[in-house]
Amino acid sequence: MTYKLVPASETFFDLPAASEAHAGSVAIFGAVHGTAYPGSIHDISGLSPPDVVRRAITEASVHIDHWDFDFDGPLLNDGALEVVDLGDVATKPDDNAGNRAAIEAVTRDIRMAGAIPILIGGDDSAAIPFMQGLADVDRLHILQIDAHIDWRDRISDETLGYSSTMRRASELPFVRSMTQVGIRAVGSARREEVEATRAWGSRLVTVRQVRASGMADIADAIPRDGTLLIHIDVDALDPSICPGVNALSPGGLWLDEVTDLIASAMTGRTLAGFSIVELQPKNDVNDMTATVVGRLICHVLGHLARRT
Repeated sequence: MTYKLVPASETFFDLPAASEAHAGSVAIFGAVHGTAYPGSIHDISGLSPPDVVRRAITEASVHIDHWDFDFDGPLLNDGALEVVDLGDVATKPDDNAGNRAAIEAVTRDIRMAGAIPILIGGDDSAAIPFMQGLADVDRLHILQIDAHIDWRDRISDETLGYSSTMRRASELPFVRSMTQVGIRAVGSARREEVEATRAWGSRLVTVRQVRASGMADIADAIPRDGTLLIHIDVDALDPSICPGVNALSPGGLWLDEVTDLIASAMTGRTLAGFSIVELQPKNDVNDMTATVVGRLICHVLGHLARRT
């Protein structure tokens, strides 16, 4: 084992803590740090995004065995799905290479065990090694839900930072398609990034286009000849419900829109993994963002628990 897992002080939804995943289960883990840019170490002000999410969703939901009206039954379908919390990968703000190696290794080990990994970030760069850890997949189709396209090749000399997530994903030989939903306003993308994105064949769907087409139509266009990765940057959602992010962008998606898209995308597809990143606890209000992040994870679990 080339990484260290630190047990969470409080698990997600009070689910069992574990040191490893088992076949057929879902394994949740956190990674606070990914790859920081030189001179701009990601500031989380001493608050761990994974731990904040764990606490917020547990306090908001109280009992996992109670009736969940989004699923017309208990969330995990009376034990139909085993979910464990592995705690957090031990990362450091100044150890970019070590952070990447550890995140990739834990993701790969979860997959090798026959389980589905769920990553709670941390900044968006943590998703790059998470995606690399899915290399056992032959054909991966990515649904990215984000306000930004994240196709920068580099910022300064850093090619693995949090504005380059999807650019690096496009270089993985097993990634066959991308559908990028929720794009809006101005981010780090310049003309060259947009042209590179379109030349690769990624499908860009703005918020306005989302609402014109509907979630089912967007999901139906995702190929079905492989497995699915859902990757969410929390700033995809409107800042009125998710203020705890690094880059506020008004006019975002609503919670029910994102959960509808998750439901449509997962229908009839095999999920390879799920990552949700870019929670900034110091900017949150009343744990609103952390609770939404937790609830989005719950929606993934609820659908997995009802696979036929």
